[in-house]
Amino acid sequence: MKLYASEDEAYQIRTGREIVEAYPEIYNQWIIQDIKKKLEARAKTRPDIAGGRSIEDIFAIATYDYWQYGIDTPEEFSHEQLGATDEKKRQYITFRGRFDYIYHLNKKEDMHLLSNKWHAYQLLKDAYRREVLLLESEQDFPAFAAFCQRHPTFVVKPVGLGLSLGVRKVEVGDYSPLLGRGAGGEALHTLFDQLFIEIETENSHWNCGTEKGVLLEELIEQGEEMAMLHPASVNSVRMLTINLGDGDIRLWYPYVRIGVGGHFISSAATGSIVAGINAGTGVVETTGFDKLGGITDVHPDTHFTIKGIKIPRWGQLCQKAIEMSKRLPTLRYIGWDFVYDKDGEWIVMEGNENAGISSSQLIHHRGMREEFEQLIGYHPIKEYWWQGKYPSRFENIK
Repeated sequence: MKLYASEDEAYQIRTGREIVEAYPEIYNQWIIQDIKKKLEARAKTRPDIAGGRSIEDIFAIATYDYWQYGIDTPEEFSHEQLGATDEKKRQYITFRGRFDYIYHLNKKEDMHLLSNKWHAYQLLKDAYRREVLLLESEQDFPAFAAFCQRHPTFVVKPVGLGLSLGVRKVEVGDYSPLLGRGAGGEALHTLFDQLFIEIETENSHWNCGTEKGVLLEELIEQGEEMAMLHPASVNSVRMLTINLGDGDIRLWYPYVRIGVGGHFISSAATGSIVAGINAGTGVVETTGFDKLGGITDVHPDTHFTIKGIKIPRWGQLCQKAIEMSKRLPTLRYIGWDFVYDKDGEWIVMEGNENAGISSSQLIHHRGMREEFEQLIGYHPIKEYWWQGKYPSRFENIK
C-alpha cells in the first residue's frame, strides 16, 4: 500500500479501502457507518458533486483524501473536493491540515485551557457572565439539584469534545413523567445519572473523547437584535484571533452563525447558516451558506435577507475579541464564539484552541492556505498531517 498524490480515482478507491483495513483501531464499525451516513446525506443533496458514484466508492475516495490531504467528510462537498484536482486540494487549509498551523502558533501544554471547557470557564468566568457547573461524580448530586432549582432550563456539554458533539438543551419540566412530582429525590437522581450515561456514550464514539465529566451551563438570554434572526437558537459570531506578537492581533474573516429549523445549536458543524461579516463595518457582506455549500439568500424560517444584516455593537465585539486574545498569550490562534446577551453585552460562549478555517473558505468560496501562511510567516514542513500521530503502514513512507 502506497500513498501519494494522484488524480486517478481507481487508485484513490483502492488505496482508501486498503487504509480502512490497515487501521482497524481508527475505523471501528461505528465510525465507518457514521461517515457513510453523512456521505449519503450529502450525496443526495449535492448529486452534482457525487457524480453518480456509489457510497462505497465515495467513502473510499474520502478516506484517501483524508490521509493524503487531511480533507474531512463535509469538505468533500462543501469545498467541492470530491473529484477535484491535486492543485485545488492543496489551495485549502483542510480540517486535519490546520493542526500544523495550530501547533506552530499555540503552546501545546496550554491548549487544555480551552479544550477543557471547565478550565476555560474557571479562567474566563467574568467573560462568560453566566453560571456553569461541573459534574464529575455522585458527590456532585446536591450541587446538581440546587442548579436545577435555579435553572430549570440549562445546556449540557461534554467537558472535552468539540464540534457541538453531545451539546443539547435540557428542560427539566419535560422530564416530569420520569422525575415525578416536584422533580425531586430519587426521580431527580434518575436525570442526574442519565446525563452521565449520555455523555459517556458520546465520548465512546470518538477517539478524542477522553475527558470525563458533564458541564451544565445556564441558558444565555439573547439580545433582541440577534435573537430575532432565529429565536430558537443561540445565534453567535465566530471571531478568529491570530496573535502575531508585539500587540499585533488580527481578526481573521469573522462570520455570523444562525440556527435553522427550530434547532437550538448554531454551529457550522450542525448545519446552521454561516455568512461573512465585513471586519471594518460589522455588516454581513455575503449570502448565507449551509454546511454542504448551498447558498441561502433569505433565512428559511425568519425570512431575513442574510446579506446586509448589521451586527450590533460591532466595535465592542472586536475590542472584546482582542482583549480575550491578550489574556491567553501562549495561544496565538483562537476561535472565539460570542453571543449578544439581553443586557446588550457580547459574552463568551466558548473559546476554541483548534478552531477550523473551513467555514471561512466556504463563505468566500476559495482556498486560503497561501494567504494564511503569508500572514503568520510559516509553512508546514511535514508531508502528511498524520505523521507523528499515527504509525505509518505505507510502503513508501517511514
